[in-house]
Amino acid sequence: MAEDVPPERPSEVEPGLWVCSEAAVPAALADRNLGITHLISIGYPPPENPAGAARGGDDEDGGVKTLRVTLEDDEDGDLLTQIPHCVAFIQDALRLRDANRAMAAAEVNDAEGCSIPSSSDTASAFGGALVHCHAGVSRSCAVIAAHVMKTRGMDPPDALDIVRRAHPHADPNRGFVAQLELWRSMDCKLNMADEAYKLYSVARLAREREYRGYVDATDVQPDPGAERASTSADAEASSSDHHHSIVMPFSGTSSTAVLGPKDGGGAEAGVMIRCRRCRRLVARGANLLPHVPGQGIDAFSWRKRHKMEAANRDSDSARLSGHCQNLFVQPIAWMRGVEDGSSTEGKLCCPKCEQKIGAFNWAGCQCGCGAWVTPAFYLQTGKVDVMAPPAEDEPAGLIAGVGGVRTPRLVASRPAMERPSRVGKHDA
Repeated sequence: MAEDVPPERPSEVEPGLWVCSEAAVPAALADRNLGITHLISIGYPPPENPAGAARGGDDEDGGVKTLRVTLEDDEDGDLLTQIPHCVAFIQDALRLRDANRAMAAAEVNDAEGCSIPSSSDTASAFGGALVHCHAGVSRSCAVIAAHVMKTRGMDPPDALDIVRRAHPHADPNRGFVAQLELWRSMDCKLNMADEAYKLYSVARLAREREYRGYVDATDVQPDPGAERASTSADAEASSSDHHHSIVMPFSGTSSTAVLGPKDGGGAEAGVMIRCRRCRRLVARGANLLPHVPGQGIDAFSWRKRHKMEAANRDSDSARLSGHCQNLFVQPIAWMRGVEDGSSTEGKLCCPKCEQKIGAFNWAGCQCGCGAWVTPAFYLQTGKVDVMAPPAEDEPAGLIAGVGGVRTPRLVASRPAMERPSRVGKHDA
């Protein structure tokens, strides 16, 4: 939604928290009665030095701590990942304000035996945060709404109502409101394991790839099967080397991406997905992406449709896992070809044995169940095995029915097979 120009004066949403347009920033910072100590400057790009321009110096000389946030006013703009930094910045400003008020109150009580004046002008002078974007309508108001949601436990509509009471022009675009809903569903924090957040992250990566023309090494998930150093010292050095040898753009090999935990983590990372041919670990359950199953081409066959309907009546799990022939995952460091901005699709081969185990398509593809997934990074269920994560004192074992994957018993726990004797019937 286009941002309309509001009145050129900041609005106080709560004590010490202000919102305004870019044009109103100099006057707001110059007003000593507001006592603004923290500034969140949002733009695409944000202004170079709004605090220094108003106070006659740079950020430190002007006494204003500034957080610059690069964010376009577009429904696809990535507000969500920047919310935690903005909210923490606002809370720092309000804590400083409270500390200054307490200190001033103590000094007054010691000197005169009276309490600090409670007028709003005097109270505001102890510090506060100012949040601005170009017009003070969409981006800045969405950030303040996120703060209200975090501190008061409110849903987005209620938080936006509070913002609009002080600032009637507040009107975040629909994409930002949807991201605030996701922020609320994750209890106002970024939960990397949340399924909706993983889907959001992959969609964001697709937009960034289209804009930049490549994929950064830091944008893909660590390779859970990457080789590790033999000792803790070597591991630390190896990890440091990885951080210093990141290649931009990402080259599709685990040696150029940030090294993650061994085997992708412990039991909390979920199932272990291995190449069926060489047993190389290629993904964990935490990398799986959900999708809503569709009817698929089987819907046109009355025999298969009858079986599908019967399976649906039996259980939802049968519907979810019995007809999908692909496991959709996040892009992982071993996947070659996903970083190339000129290539839309390609094969995914095991990094160890080079066996094709899946494919990717940035434009999306259709699962066997009929669902359309965009972008798509999938492993073929006939080429991988899904195994339960090992317990502390137990070997890993294959588990049943995830996405239609065949689940034979693990070789390590399989009893010895009895073979027919080669001794002839006349040999005794």
